[in-house]
Amino acid sequence: MDSKPPPRTRISRRRLLGAGGAMLGAVALGAACSRGGGQPTPFGQSPTPAQPTRVPSPSPTTISSRHGHTLRHTGFVERDAFVDPHKTQAGPLIGQQAMVFSRLLAYQDQARGTISADLAQSLPERPDPLTLVFRIDPQARWHDHPPLDGRPVTADDVRFSIERQLSGDTTFVRAPQWSVIDALEVTSPQTITVRLKQPIAAAHHLFADVASFIVAPELAPNGQDITLERQVGSGPFLWVEWNDQRFASVRRNPAWFGGDRRPYLEGISLVQPRTTAEVESGLRTRALDVALVSRTLADHLREALPQLTEYTVGHSLFFSVRYSLVNHPYNDQRFRNAITWALDRREMVRKFFDGSGGLSPWISWPVTRWTLPESELTVVPGYRPGDGGREADLRDARAALEAFRSEKSLPDKPLPLFVVDTTEAAIGLGSIIRDQLKAALDLDIQVVPMPLAQLVGLLLSAEAPFAAGPDTGWIDLDDWVYPYFHSTGTRNSFPLRDPDLDALIEKQRFELDETARREIGFEIQRRLLTLNPGANLVSERVVALAWPYVKGYPLDTTDGYQHRFADCWIDANDPTFRGRS
Repeated sequence: MDSKPPPRTRISRRRLLGAGGAMLGAVALGAACSRGGGQPTPFGQSPTPAQPTRVPSPSPTTISSRHGHTLRHTGFVERDAFVDPHKTQAGPLIGQQAMVFSRLLAYQDQARGTISADLAQSLPERPDPLTLVFRIDPQARWHDHPPLDGRPVTADDVRFSIERQLSGDTTFVRAPQWSVIDALEVTSPQTITVRLKQPIAAAHHLFADVASFIVAPELAPNGQDITLERQVGSGPFLWVEWNDQRFASVRRNPAWFGGDRRPYLEGISLVQPRTTAEVESGLRTRALDVALVSRTLADHLREALPQLTEYTVGHSLFFSVRYSLVNHPYNDQRFRNAITWALDRREMVRKFFDGSGGLSPWISWPVTRWTLPESELTVVPGYRPGDGGREADLRDARAALEAFRSEKSLPDKPLPLFVVDTTEAAIGLGSIIRDQLKAALDLDIQVVPMPLAQLVGLLLSAEAPFAAGPDTGWIDLDDWVYPYFHSTGTRNSFPLRDPDLDALIEKQRFELDETARREIGFEIQRRLLTLNPGANLVSERVVALAWPYVKGYPLDTTDGYQHRFADCWIDANDPTFRGRS
């Protein structure tokens, strides 16, 4: 007997995370977006890409049985105010650009920190701790499209990509990460030497980070931004189109330098569905090859279509709360402790993710390389498991609030909780927090939804003392802690000033032994769990369902891994391929 189908709801919950809204990053996503036009591509059709101007793609039958076909899958076609790859912080757009642009190095596994060469022929030579020598693959060429027309990628392109960020305005949000560079020297057309100001632990990460894209000067003449019409890279796929909140597509780059006659796919069509009914229909008819789904829908579809293959991965994007440490009552740690410990994170996992998710310290639980072990969290207030653990959390929270009230008082009016409006409309994040704090502590909270751009402005001016919304996840330890919690961090808008924490954060930057650095990261998270300037509440375990004829479908902890679609292929000889349109 088929299971009862889940409600046919609008796609909204993961869209909030997928959009890459970075509340802590103080980025006003969507404030100045110029929306694209055009009509959506139906599930059963693929967009017709423009043909390459010089090197036509060989017929799949002349290459191998792995080559051919356009992958059709679901995802998020969301972006912020910028489409320039050095400015955007929107995860879905970075993911699309990762198929088009290359980096010197690239992550093969973000959670484990596995890095390999991309544009570089190999990992850099390290003649001393301050020097990295990159030799660019001589086969690497820009896409055969104006204004680059297939010219070679050079060391000057690498230098330009870094220098435009270092010398640019504040919209180049990653400029601080490049500030560790002391000098860039192009010693030949294919060789660049990077000299650091001091040895850093994340030297390779700097060049493999999800948005460390190499771009050509011709794409940004006279300091202009790179536009949607100039998404010309050197990666495995060529840009075709992007239609906000609807669809996006790329096609195969036949001249890619990656080897093994990859990529195998002729193209990739990404569709942002409007309802779960569209997703279910697309999978049943094979108009979709792969779809991101909720846990409930995955269980329903696998019972109806047992041949579907399930892929899962924990996603580092998260829901969070944050406090302004200069505003009463949040400038008192006892009050911050009380509300942080009283929040029921497990209820949030059930309501937000159908139970498919987990609780996190500051670093999201899927980032296994750096996150504090779950076994340690089980004794931390706010995280303790089971009914007994929840009761202990509430006792500690009420005791902290009582200690606060023994010396100080709360305002007569309800405390405002500022929430990203789209988050509140989709899942009621603020309402859940309000209800939990009322039930646990008898606190009166007023939910105040507003656009992210407006909320960011209030955060920066300390006029949003209690805020909640979705936040971006990162890969390297330093990206999780230095910008946000070091006294000089560019995104420390709490603001948090703690000399002991500063010392730990600085220490991890220069600790070259990864095991020792991980232990420092644990100490940082323990300190943050004590100070409670904010809280990473929960992150999702993403579920994707695919037909078995899809081979090598990639997933990872945060967007930017999509260059690995070069290894994905469709097996037309698989029995489940029969009936695919």
